[in-house]
Amino acid sequence: MAELSTLARPYAQAIFNLAQANNTLKAWSDTLALLKEVTANESMVEFINNPGVADEQVTSLIIDICKEELDEQGQNFIKIVAENGRLEVIPTIADSFEAMRAEEEGSIEAQVISAYAVNATQKKSIAAALKKKFGREVTITTQTDKILLGGVIIRAGDVVIDGSVKSQLEKITHSLL
Repeated sequence: MAELSTLARPYAQAIFNLAQANNTLKAWSDTLALLKEVTANESMVEFINNPGVADEQVTSLIIDICKEELDEQGQNFIKIVAENGRLEVIPTIADSFEAMRAEEEGSIEAQVISAYAVNATQKKSIAAALKKKFGREVTITTQTDKILLGGVIIRAGDVVIDGSVKSQLEKITHSLL
């Protein structure tokens, strides 16, 4: 089966083009964030993947759950994705759309994973270095993972910078073997 990002890209591009033409990037961002949350829910994933449930039933349920926040275009989007059997790809479509939007707006989101909490000064320093590297405004989100032992992993767009102690130890182990 194809990568989820490969399946999601045409949908995200179509929505992005539509949103750009109608000046509704923010509205589509909100819509896709909601749909991502709904379709990524564990119970909903089981419902979507249940072979005994018709796509029309899943579509109706998603539209009913989101009815207050979902306009006609959003409902049509759900119907088209369901017709093509791609409901499980909605979270990836939302992520691809956000990446396109960030590119358009000249910004990028970076995820910093560290063994220890990152303070405000460190965030500023990382953001400044990434801004210099990418030439765009950078928004930093942080996460801690004690398994790293020390150092950080930075994910920004398609770029991954792995400066973790765990990674360095694995490289040394691999070279010794």
